[in-house]
Amino acid sequence: MATRYVSTPTARFEIERGDRLFRKELLWGDTCRTIETSADRTKVHARGATGWVATSALGTKRLLEIYVIDVGQGDAVLMRTPNGKWHLIDGGVSNDRQMTRKGAANFLRWKFLEDLGKKKVELQNVILTHPDFDHYGGLINVLEGFLPAADQPARRFDVEVDTFLHSGMGRFERGAPLGARVAGEVAAFPAGDHGIPTKGSFITELLDGKSDFATPPRPLTISFGSLASQVAAVPASVRRLSSADGFLPGYSTGACRIRVLGPVVEQTAAGERGLRWLADESKTRNGHSVVLRVDYRKARILLTGDLNTLSQRLLLSYHDASEFTVDVAKGCHHGSDDIHLDFVRAMGACATVISSGDNEDYAHPRPRVMGASARYGREAVDPDDPGGEKCPPLLYSTELARSVRLAYAESISVKEAGDVLVEHAITATDPIVDPAGRDDRPRPLMQAPLAVDLIYGLVNIRTDGETILLATMEEKGNSFDVRRIVAGSA
Repeated sequence: MATRYVSTPTARFEIERGDRLFRKELLWGDTCRTIETSADRTKVHARGATGWVATSALGTKRLLEIYVIDVGQGDAVLMRTPNGKWHLIDGGVSNDRQMTRKGAANFLRWKFLEDLGKKKVELQNVILTHPDFDHYGGLINVLEGFLPAADQPARRFDVEVDTFLHSGMGRFERGAPLGARVAGEVAAFPAGDHGIPTKGSFITELLDGKSDFATPPRPLTISFGSLASQVAAVPASVRRLSSADGFLPGYSTGACRIRVLGPVVEQTAAGERGLRWLADESKTRNGHSVVLRVDYRKARILLTGDLNTLSQRLLLSYHDASEFTVDVAKGCHHGSDDIHLDFVRAMGACATVISSGDNEDYAHPRPRVMGASARYGREAVDPDDPGGEKCPPLLYSTELARSVRLAYAESISVKEAGDVLVEHAITATDPIVDPAGRDDRPRPLMQAPLAVDLIYGLVNIRTDGETILLATMEEKGNSFDVRRIVAGSA
């Protein structure tokens, strides 16, 4: 079974089921496993289904693919580099904490086993940007290859991971929560201080290899300990990552390079090396996220983790601002307004993608970050109209791209199992309490709108290094809203 890739922005995909014909769309770069080929049409397996696509829409060129997975309030990014290797950056919260009960592990299982037809999930790198549960909780499900489900048997899948990479910070149960610190002073900053003092407190108790996760120096919190157990067992190797590495291992040369810009491990005058304490525990965890800039020919894409104002100022103190100038940026910290405008200006992104979720307490994405991303973003050239009006900065949000189809119950069926009492009513389980008071009494089921279908807000980013495609699924669920821009079109 030969492998081909969609070579047009979208391709019509016709699926025959009995005497019915379903029409969907495939995206540029989608993997198609060919079954039968004619001059005009090719039968392929793609996106978990078998159907027909125009032969002229298929080619052999593999792209850089980035999937910003809809994990609600959290981050999970799956990337395939042009050499065919897969990388997972963060995993959102664990499945049992997902409102939809479907997280990063569900998407990976579908992508590898159903879409690509592989026998297991194969990842070159799993990268934890920082130790917050909305970034590592879902990695526990991924590494253990386990999909818990309340209403059906749990599903398992095989997982193979070459390397687990992380920022070095742990989550300790007692004592210094992120690692022991020392006071010190660093030399003058190479790119200016940007308001960051040379004196500070630095975390020097940093995790590194597999043994640090198997037998940590101090007891870990329960949830981070669960992750540590999987990290000690599943990946072939484990190591800490920082800007001192320069590049992601294996991606320092060639057409696709992956630059490591953060976190910055600083060295004090006394020779101690560590991560700077940034005001409080939360800001320190978020601020020292692993920051990756993925360069493929002319295209630049920045993955920022949960950077905040202090850490952005720190990064600008150690790197020239031009290092952060990109075509596409993953918005920092789910659209939090804890941002430094100099950093947003430095990025100047033609498109910003924010990963955020419903039913959360932060009201992300915040108006200030959306306004700043548009105000300081760059216009881009439309490859289909290079001499025409430029494309304004684009803003994407997994939360805004998500949609549901609502309907009312017309009837109810009950499968009896012993003595069952059924009341035709529904009570909301939303834990949010309205301080003004609200009616939590059961309502008749026929008066309660039900979500009967869910379109996930996954954001697709594809590029051949010359053109960048961004796409989200339209509400009907059969086609995509697609935008294309010329890479490097500042």
